[in-house]
Amino acid sequence: MSEPRTLLVIAGEFPPLKTIGRIRTVKFVEQLRQYGWRSIVITLQPNGTEPNYDPSLSAEITDGVEVIRLPLRDIEAEIANAVKRLMGRSPMPVSAPAGAGVPGGGRAPAPVSTQAQGGLMDRAHALTRWLLRNFVHVPDDYRPWATAVVEAARPLCKAGRIDAIYTTLPPFASMFAGHALRKETGIPWLVDYRDLWFGDVLREWVPGWRKKLEFRMEKRLLSEADVVITVSEPKTTYMQRLHPDLKARWETLTNGYDTELYGDRQRTRPFTGETVEFVYTGRLFKNRRGHAFAEALGCIHRSDPALAARARVRILGGVEPSIRERYDRILADYGIAHLYDFAGDVSYAEAMNAQVNCDYLLLIVDTGETSDGVIPGKLFEYVSVRRPIFALCDPGATQQIIERARLGKAVPAESVEACEAMLREWLARPVPETVDSDDAYLAQFDRKAITARFARLLDEVVEAARKERP
Repeated sequence: MSEPRTLLVIAGEFPPLKTIGRIRTVKFVEQLRQYGWRSIVITLQPNGTEPNYDPSLSAEITDGVEVIRLPLRDIEAEIANAVKRLMGRSPMPVSAPAGAGVPGGGRAPAPVSTQAQGGLMDRAHALTRWLLRNFVHVPDDYRPWATAVVEAARPLCKAGRIDAIYTTLPPFASMFAGHALRKETGIPWLVDYRDLWFGDVLREWVPGWRKKLEFRMEKRLLSEADVVITVSEPKTTYMQRLHPDLKARWETLTNGYDTELYGDRQRTRPFTGETVEFVYTGRLFKNRRGHAFAEALGCIHRSDPALAARARVRILGGVEPSIRERYDRILADYGIAHLYDFAGDVSYAEAMNAQVNCDYLLLIVDTGETSDGVIPGKLFEYVSVRRPIFALCDPGATQQIIERARLGKAVPAESVEACEAMLREWLARPVPETVDSDDAYLAQFDRKAITARFARLLDEVVEAARKERP
């Protein structure tokens, strides 16, 4: 289109929060400009206590992009502080709510403790937390934030500044904002599923009664959508089966890689062959665990300790406590704790340097019923660095891309036997210094090409809406 257009972007994950989901959105915002689309972004106002807060990532936001930041209310803390004030106690300091900056838009509710730990006040607090996460924060704790988004966006829409609305999920509650604005204004609304809502592998903790409730929610909200986007063909097919009667147009826009992502970063760790370093950069939570790799390395250590001793495994990112507890048991049982390094959350720059300097990139993908359609954004970050990928993933789209592009190999995510066989092979061979990837095949995942498709989609949707107006 010849005249400039404005896209209202509703994104709970955006810099300076170091989530992999932020990259898709911030790159769309940057690259759409060359196609005549400017963006106004409504996102979260971080308070600096989020587990993946990285202030240096603010530099990813292109100069001139209008960003409206809204705080995420911590209702749990508000209730607790109100009770404490009534009792004459000092309120607790404000910190990030449980779901802030966490991929997947919230976590599984912890069970309520029946023991008298900390007394009546702590037990009441635990019960309040459980009730909120089970019955109030549906689908997640961004519902109050979504209401604030509507209030902030309404004057922009009424002033005629917005040509299309783009909501990227998760958090899933942000759909309420897109739905409300579409109904009020008639502006075309595009919903982007980076992860599925109903049926997603990371939401298997949701009880059956609530799954039914959330399915009805999703169906109602999508009834106003003009376009539904997912990041893989299997996810698009799954969504079409779930919602066969939608008027919306269906599109698949995969995540992509950026050829310039690593800039002039150079490898500084030599290929000596003394140790073989596997690096995973990202969070381990819910159904993304990687325990099979640790057990496989333990099995090798028992039968061939000299071979296992070559390995070093670095996990750079937060690890959910229950997952870490099982890691600790596995490492202790097999006596291989010295081969693992849990570095915790690190800066994005440190994670990138680790990827450049490793021998193999370890990719750990979510498991579950719909995992065949999962193509994690982390995969395309790994594509950019061009180191061999050792992937733990169920058969499906991710495995197909890795092996078709000659980027590495994949084994079933929870098969210790398959993982052990491949790990033995990789530890015994010389570490390849380059990757003979199929760049012609990978060209379809270049983010610039994907953004060009997105821009054409936006143009078509806006033009169709214009023709339909009386």
